[in-house]
Amino acid sequence: MAFSYVHSQYSPGETQNLYNAIDSATPERVRALLKHLSTTSPSNFTYVQGELMLRPGVLKRARSEDQDEEDDVSESNYSDEQTHAPTRRQRFEIFEWCDKEYDVLHNEKKSCQWHLEVDYENDFRADHDEDCHGTIDTPEMREKYLEGFVWTCCNNLGAELGCKQTRHHPNRAKRARR
Repeated sequence: MAFSYVHSQYSPGETQNLYNAIDSATPERVRALLKHLSTTSPSNFTYVQGELMLRPGVLKRARSEDQDEEDDVSESNYSDEQTHAPTRRQRFEIFEWCDKEYDVLHNEKKSCQWHLEVDYENDFRADHDEDCHGTIDTPEMREKYLEGFVWTCCNNLGAELGCKQTRHHPNRAKRARR
Protein backbone atom coordinates (compact mmCIF):
# COMPACT_ATOMS: atom_id res chain seq x y z
CA MET A 1 0.00 0.00 0.00
CA ALA A 2 1.57 3.28 -1.07
CA PHE A 3 1.24 6.40 1.03
CA SER A 4 2.40 9.90 0.30
CA TYR A 5 4.54 11.23 3.09
CA VAL A 6 4.42 14.94 3.84
CA HIS A 7 6.83 16.87 6.00
CA SER A 8 6.02 15.82 9.54
CA GLN A 9 6.30 17.77 12.76
CA TYR A 10 7.73 14.60 14.31
CA SER A 11 11.34 13.50 14.10
CA PRO A 12 12.32 10.63 11.79
CA GLY A 13 13.10 8.55 14.90
CA GLU A 14 9.64 9.12 16.39
CA THR A 15 8.04 8.36 13.06
CA GLN A 16 10.05 5.14 12.64
CA ASN A 17 9.16 4.03 16.19
CA LEU A 18 5.47 4.52 15.41
CA TYR A 19 5.82 2.60 12.14
CA ASN A 20 7.54 -0.25 14.01
CA ALA A 21 4.69 -0.34 16.55
CA ILE A 22 2.12 -0.43 13.73
CA ASP A 23 4.03 -3.23 11.96
CA SER A 24 4.08 -5.30 15.18
CA ALA A 25 0.45 -4.73 16.13
CA THR A 26 -2.05 -7.51 15.57
CA PRO A 27 -4.50 -7.11 12.67
CA GLU A 28 -7.34 -6.93 15.21
CA ARG A 29 -5.69 -4.03 17.05
CA VAL A 30 -5.01 -2.15 13.80
CA ARG A 31 -8.65 -2.63 12.72
CA ALA A 32 -9.94 -1.39 16.09
CA LEU A 33 -7.65 1.63 15.96
CA LEU A 34 -8.67 2.46 12.38
CA LYS A 35 -12.36 2.20 13.30
CA HIS A 36 -11.80 4.48 16.28
CA LEU A 37 -9.81 7.03 14.25
CA SER A 38 -12.48 7.10 11.54
CA THR A 39 -15.05 8.28 14.11
CA THR A 40 -12.92 10.93 15.85
CA SER A 41 -13.26 13.57 13.14
CA PRO A 42 -15.11 14.09 9.85
CA SER A 43 -11.81 14.45 7.98
CA ASN A 44 -10.57 11.09 9.33
CA PHE A 45 -13.86 9.44 8.32
CA THR A 46 -13.68 10.94 4.83
CA TYR A 47 -10.04 9.90 4.40
CA VAL A 48 -10.58 6.29 5.51
CA GLN A 49 -13.77 6.00 3.46
CA GLY A 50 -11.94 7.37 0.41
CA GLU A 51 -9.15 4.81 0.78
CA LEU A 52 -11.29 1.73 1.41
CA MET A 53 -14.59 2.42 -0.37
CA LEU A 54 -15.65 3.38 -3.90
CA ARG A 55 -18.09 6.09 -4.87
CA PRO A 56 -21.22 4.84 -6.67
CA GLY A 57 -20.75 4.40 -10.40
CA VAL A 58 -16.96 4.01 -10.35
CA LEU A 59 -17.12 0.41 -11.56
CA LYS A 60 -19.62 0.82 -14.36
CA ARG A 61 -18.32 -1.01 -17.38
CA ALA A 62 -19.57 -1.04 -20.90
CA ARG A 63 -19.56 -4.55 -22.31
CA SER A 64 -16.94 -4.78 -24.99
CA GLU A 65 -17.72 -6.54 -28.25
CA ASP A 66 -15.13 -9.23 -27.58
CA GLN A 67 -16.51 -10.05 -24.13
CA ASP A 68 -17.85 -13.58 -23.84
CA GLU A 69 -21.37 -14.16 -22.59
CA GLU A 70 -20.02 -16.27 -19.74
CA ASP A 71 -17.50 -13.63 -18.62
CA ASP A 72 -18.72 -12.43 -15.25
CA VAL A 73 -18.11 -8.71 -14.86
CA SER A 74 -19.43 -8.46 -11.32
CA GLU A 75 -17.03 -8.54 -8.41
CA SER A 76 -19.54 -8.52 -5.59
CA ASN A 77 -23.17 -9.16 -4.78
CA TYR A 78 -23.97 -5.71 -6.16
CA SER A 79 -23.19 -4.05 -9.46
CA ASP A 80 -22.96 -0.28 -9.70
CA GLU A 81 -25.69 -0.51 -12.32
CA GLN A 82 -28.26 -2.00 -9.93
CA THR A 83 -30.74 0.43 -8.47
CA HIS A 84 -30.67 -1.24 -5.03
CA ALA A 85 -26.85 -1.30 -4.81
CA PRO A 86 -25.33 0.18 -1.66
CA THR A 87 -24.17 3.78 -1.91
CA ARG A 88 -20.55 2.72 -1.57
CA ARG A 89 -18.80 -0.59 -1.87
CA GLN A 90 -15.47 -2.05 -0.82
CA ARG A 91 -12.52 -1.19 -3.00
CA PHE A 92 -10.51 -4.24 -1.97
CA GLU A 93 -11.79 -7.81 -2.01
CA ILE A 94 -10.27 -11.17 -1.10
CA PHE A 95 -9.86 -13.53 -4.08
CA GLU A 96 -11.82 -16.74 -3.56
CA TRP A 97 -9.13 -19.18 -4.75
CA CYS A 98 -5.94 -17.87 -3.18
CA ASP A 99 -7.26 -15.68 -0.32
CA LYS A 100 -5.17 -12.72 -1.52
CA GLU A 101 -6.39 -9.14 -1.68
CA TYR A 102 -7.04 -7.44 -5.00
CA ASP A 103 -8.15 -3.94 -6.00
CA VAL A 104 -11.52 -4.03 -7.79
CA LEU A 105 -10.45 -0.98 -9.82
CA HIS A 106 -7.72 -3.09 -11.44
CA ASN A 107 -9.72 -6.29 -11.94
CA GLU A 108 -9.54 -6.71 -15.69
CA LYS A 109 -10.86 -9.51 -17.87
CA LYS A 110 -7.60 -11.48 -17.66
CA SER A 111 -6.45 -10.50 -14.15
CA CYS A 112 -6.77 -14.00 -12.79
CA GLN A 113 -4.47 -16.70 -14.14
CA TRP A 114 -5.01 -20.24 -13.00
CA HIS A 115 -2.31 -22.84 -12.66
CA LEU A 116 -1.85 -26.49 -11.87
CA GLU A 117 -1.34 -27.62 -8.28
CA VAL A 118 -0.35 -31.01 -6.94
CA ASP A 119 -3.37 -33.26 -6.37
CA TYR A 120 -2.51 -34.79 -3.00
CA GLU A 121 -5.99 -36.27 -2.56
CA ASN A 122 -5.59 -38.44 -5.66
CA ASP A 123 -3.90 -41.84 -5.21
CA PHE A 124 -1.68 -41.09 -8.20
CA ARG A 125 1.22 -40.11 -5.93
CA ALA A 126 0.60 -42.64 -3.14
CA ASP A 127 4.01 -44.30 -3.61
CA HIS A 128 5.96 -41.14 -4.44
CA ASP A 129 8.65 -40.29 -1.90
CA GLU A 130 10.22 -36.90 -2.60
CA ASP A 131 13.46 -38.00 -0.90
CA CYS A 132 13.83 -40.88 -3.37
CA HIS A 133 11.91 -39.79 -6.47
CA GLY A 134 12.46 -36.04 -6.42
CA THR A 135 10.24 -33.01 -5.92
CA ILE A 136 6.65 -33.42 -7.08
CA ASP A 137 5.80 -29.82 -7.90
CA THR A 138 8.20 -28.94 -10.72
CA PRO A 139 7.58 -27.84 -14.31
CA GLU A 140 9.00 -31.16 -15.54
CA MET A 141 6.65 -33.21 -13.33
CA ARG A 142 3.67 -31.06 -14.36
CA GLU A 143 4.45 -31.78 -18.01
CA LYS A 144 5.23 -35.49 -17.61
CA TYR A 145 2.50 -36.44 -15.10
CA LEU A 146 -0.45 -34.14 -15.80
CA GLU A 147 -2.88 -36.57 -14.19
CA GLY A 148 -1.20 -35.95 -10.83
CA PHE A 149 -2.16 -32.28 -10.86
CA VAL A 150 -5.42 -30.35 -10.73
CA TRP A 151 -6.41 -26.93 -12.05
CA THR A 152 -6.96 -24.54 -9.13
CA CYS A 153 -9.94 -22.94 -10.85
CA CYS A 154 -12.19 -25.91 -11.49
CA ASN A 155 -10.45 -28.90 -9.86
CA ASN A 156 -10.31 -30.71 -13.22
CA LEU A 157 -7.41 -33.12 -13.58
CA GLY A 158 -4.32 -31.59 -15.16
CA ALA A 159 -4.73 -33.59 -18.38
CA GLU A 160 -8.11 -31.91 -18.96
CA LEU A 161 -8.50 -28.34 -20.12
CA GLY A 162 -8.33 -25.80 -17.34
CA CYS A 163 -10.45 -22.71 -17.16
CA LYS A 164 -9.61 -19.59 -19.09
CA GLN A 165 -8.20 -16.41 -17.62
CA THR A 166 -10.90 -14.39 -15.89
CA ARG A 167 -11.51 -11.51 -13.56
CA HIS A 168 -10.89 -12.12 -9.87
CA HIS A 169 -13.97 -13.25 -7.96
CA PRO A 170 -14.37 -12.27 -4.31
CA ASN A 171 -14.53 -14.78 -1.51
CA ARG A 172 -17.87 -13.83 0.00
CA ALA A 173 -17.00 -15.65 3.24
CA LYS A 174 -14.02 -13.30 3.76
CA ARG A 175 -16.14 -10.13 3.59
CA ALA A 176 -17.14 -8.44 6.79
CA ARG A 177 -20.90 -8.48 7.29
CA ARG A 178 -23.11 -6.98 9.94
